[in-house]
Amino acid sequence: IARTIGLRFFTVYGPYGRPDMALFKFTDAIVNGTPLTLYNHGNMKRDFTYVDDIVQGIELVIKRILERDKPLNEIYNIGYGEQVQLMDFVEEIEKNLGRKGTYDKVPPHPADMPATWSDTSKLQKLGYKPTTPISEGVEKFITWYKEYYNVN
Repeated sequence: IARTIGLRFFTVYGPYGRPDMALFKFTDAIVNGTPLTLYNHGNMKRDFTYVDDIVQGIELVIKRILERDKPLNEIYNIGYGEQVQLMDFVEEIEKNLGRKGTYDKVPPHPADMPATWSDTSKLQKLGYKPTTPISEGVEKFITWYKEYYNVN
């Protein structure tokens, strides 16, 4: 029985995240006192999705695969389902670090989309309910970052 599933993750972040992703890069820049590079002059929106919500989505899809005994060919978006202004995300980082960053606002990167958003309605039918808004997710990341890198 063919069971093919595609998963589309939207701007995943959290502790132990990739150091080339925005949250990690922005946090490093603020901690080290270097300017944050903000493409499109900071005018971007992202559907930031905390890693625990991604895991919840994966678990629901796996359960669906295991319950089906018929062929399955599906694609699921896994995201928080809400667009957040990039500068709001940066402000959450600053708030949790207790320091302000400096910004190098540059033109759009040719490979970047100005906005992303995940339509999770298909996944919601399986019971998906993301629970971690950026205020909580960024706080969890910064708590981990400070401990892991011994930052005050």
